[in-house]
Amino acid sequence: MTGDAIGEGLLRDLIPGVLGALVHRGADFATAEDAVQELFAKLLAQGQHERAAAIPEDSEQAAFLLARLRTHLIKRWRHRTRQRRGGGMTCFSLTQEEGAEMDIADTRAAPDAELDRGWARGVLDHALNRISVELQAQGRGEVWGCLERSVIEGTRCERPLNGALRVALHRAKRRLQELIRAQVSGAEEITLLHAVLA
Repeated sequence: MTGDAIGEGLLRDLIPGVLGALVHRGADFATAEDAVQELFAKLLAQGQHERAAAIPEDSEQAAFLLARLRTHLIKRWRHRTRQRRGGGMTCFSLTQEEGAEMDIADTRAAPDAELDRGWARGVLDHALNRISVELQAQGRGEVWGCLERSVIEGTRCERPLNGALRVALHRAKRRLQELIRAQVSGAEEITLLHAVLA
């Protein structure tokens, strides 16, 4: 018996197990059968059946085929869902009626800037949540209200502060700075945080 015949026989022996695994994962039988047949035809055409036949254990052969099947299904799905040139899209001219080109400004932020802004927002949200919990646990809701208006809205407290409240607000601002610094590891990140918030 030739190597090709051995490999083809091996693939025929493994078809029910691979087909069963695909049906078990939720594919209907006809689609699963088509996908498995496509995969095995591809393996035979590429000479990969010899590679599967060289694997000594049945469980490792099945794992090899299931991995190849997974890759095959991903490529098949990508091919079927890929948008073709102009497919499903509304096209419009980038030139004005007189023939002059239109100037369309891209107002979106660069991806790096969006990532940096998201990181800075996360640092501030975490620090504000921690200081809020700390102040509420200490029964200092009034201090939190003033700090929140000061930091988030950029406004001062609505009523004049007495000496004790002013000192408590100052201490809360310093604690907020400590919480932010605890999350920022180095001088570069501090500079980045200042640049993003500016």
